[in-house]
This record gives sequence, structure tokens and C-alpha cells, in this order.
Amino acid sequence: MKSSDITKLLNSVKKSSKIVGLLSPSEKKSLLISLSNALKRSKENILEANRLDIQDAMKAGFSNAFIDRLTLTTNGFDSIVRQVEAISKFPDPVGEIIERRILKNGVNLTKQRFPIGVVFMIYESRPNVTIDAAALSLKSGNAIILKGGSEAHNTNKAFISILHEVLELFKIPETAVSLLEKVDHSDIKKLLKRSDAIDIVIPRGSYKLTSAVARESRIPILFHAAGGARMYVDRSADLKIALDVCVNAKCQRTSVCNAMDTLLVHKIVAKELLPKIDKELFVQNFEIRADVHAKKYMPHSKLAKEKDFATEFLDAILAVKVVNNAKEAIDFISLHTHKHTEILCANDKKVIKNFINHVDAAGLMINCSSRLHDGGEFGMGAEMGTATGKLHARGPVGVRELTTYKWIAYGSGQTR
Repeated sequence: MKSSDITKLLNSVKKSSKIVGLLSPSEKKSLLISLSNALKRSKENILEANRLDIQDAMKAGFSNAFIDRLTLTTNGFDSIVRQVEAISKFPDPVGEIIERRILKNGVNLTKQRFPIGVVFMIYESRPNVTIDAAALSLKSGNAIILKGGSEAHNTNKAFISILHEVLELFKIPETAVSLLEKVDHSDIKKLLKRSDAIDIVIPRGSYKLTSAVARESRIPILFHAAGGARMYVDRSADLKIALDVCVNAKCQRTSVCNAMDTLLVHKIVAKELLPKIDKELFVQNFEIRADVHAKKYMPHSKLAKEKDFATEFLDAILAVKVVNNAKEAIDFISLHTHKHTEILCANDKKVIKNFINHVDAAGLMINCSSRLHDGGEFGMGAEMGTATGKLHARGPVGVRELTTYKWIAYGSGQTR
């Protein structure tokens, strides 16, 4: 794209953001209900578009994990529709009074929630992100620029066509939800410098993608560079719960950022728990990479390398290590965490408190699966992604996280 074309697009999106930002709660609700109905009517067309993307990805030799993220199943499609419907019913965050107080000088001070403005979303493979991101942005009063991966080209175009039909019905410019198609890396770099027109960037995908965006952007970012959870099973844990949580966190879906990669088990319970985990994962054709102590109890495992305990696998692989005590486990997790999600199975209140106080991650799951660390599971309808930074938003980025605030002071002539 020419620089002039980029400027023209950004000016149009900025104007659209003003229109979306002024929509009433009822208008936004009606818009999203219309979107869910339009999606239902176009289900077969969208699934066919996705089948074309999958065929192309298979021909190109993409990994099974990649194709899993790209695939839109019938249940997955129905879930997208339900998420749009759920988002439509949320209380509107725009205009919410976060804080109000009267100062000593009589000024009535309020802190009020407003849209951020223009969101730039860069993502790979998962076509559901197109609808999730658009629905969350519209509900929060923002315009959005979407740059999906070329591997989901057909699915994304089908989704955008439906979105634009709905926007036209409500007399909202198409640029309120813009899909970038014919752009290259140099164009993306130019866009990432345009802090004058874009208010926030949300990259969602591989470490390579998110770290590249972080290097290039002059615009504030909400993102996580890497995911994958570690799980520690303490000697005080309920081992039935620990087994269930472990299997779910690792096996329920392997190709996602909140799946478990490393299991740490207290030496006192290793002999009882690890053979059961070995059996469960072997049945499901998972590979186990165990340290020398864990390997004694896991006959189907192979010896782990040190790098395995720091790897985000995004695959059917689990690294397992036996530890001497809770402190060793917490120190290990603190050293290797990607600050996304970490798990503890324990009943000892002191261990739980130390874990919460010392492990620095956006989501800490106590006696429950890391797969629950998700905007949909948290009752947020969907998410733009999971932020692991510490400013503005942390964890699932939903409707409220796509807003900012203004301080408004109502006075009667007060001066300083």
C-alpha cells in the first residue's frame, strides 16, 4: 500500500470510530443480534470457505497443531454465534461511572468509561478471532482494523462480508470493521508507527508474530509473547482432582496458549500419581518427557532434556519433573513462567498463599484447569486475547478492557 492509501484508510476508520462510539446501548445490542442471525443464515457458506482454507493449509504442509487452530467445526461455529449473542446482552460499559466524589473545594469529580477508539488486531490462523474481535470492539464502541493470517483468507472474507452487510443495515461505515488483505510486512510496519490514528494494537498468535509487533510498534500493545502453563501437584493435593486437572489442562486441546506444558509433582505423591498420568496420556497418544525421577514411575516416557521444561509445545507433549518441596516448585515456576497461566493443586493454605504471592502470571488456577483461563469461560463472552503485561489490562481482554476513562470535573467557578 502507498503511504497515501494507508492515511486514507486510517482517516476513514477514525471517522467510523466516532460513529460507533456514539451508538446507544440498544443500538449496539440490536446490531450484534442482527450479526448472530446473519451468521446463522450463512453457516454453510462459512464452513465451506473454511474447508478451502484447510485444504490449502494441508497442501502447504502446515503442522497438525496449526491446522487444528485453523479448523472451524460445526460446534466451533455454533460457539461463535453463542458468543456474539452473549456479548450483545452484556451491560454496556461505555458511560459507566467508575468513581465519583466531591472535592473539598466543591468540585464534583467523576471517572467515566469511554471507548479506546481504533483497535488494530493482528492474528494468525484462528478464523473465530475475526468475529470475536469485531463483536467485542463494536460492543465497547470501537472501530477495528483486522489483519488475519493469509492461511484463513477465505474464512475471514466470508465473515467480513457478513459483518459489512450488518453494518450497512445500521448505516455504519464498513471501515468500522476493516479487513486488511493486500498488505505486506512493510505495510504492517508503517501502520505500527501510526500512533496518531491507531490507539491500541493487539497481536495474537505465535511468539514470532507477537515479539515482532512489540519490536516495531510505537502504539500501546496488549499481548502475550508466549503461553503454556506449568502445574505443581503438592503433597497436600487431592490426587483425584490433580489427575483430572492434569489430563484436562494437557489433553482437552493441545494447540492453545493456555494448555499445560510442564507438570511438577511432589516426591511424596509421585509414586501414586505419575503412573496414572502415564496411563491416561499413553492411551491418548501423548508423548511424555520425564526427568530421571519421574521416569521411574512413567514406563511410557522418554528422558527429558533441560530445554523441554522451558518450551511452549502447542502439541501433544508433556514434560514431567519430580520436586522435593513446594518452594522448589514455586522457584522453578517463577524461573520458567511465561506469565500467562500457572496451576496449583494443593489443600495446604500456606502453600496456596505462597504460590499466589510469589508466582507472577496473569492467571493462577488453584485446583482447576488452565483451560479455564479464557474470556468465554470467565463469563466475558469472548476475548481479544490474553494480556500478560501489567498496565491497563491483564488476562483475558474483553469488552471492559477495550475501554479507557476520562476524569470529568463539574465545577461552579472554582480556581486554584
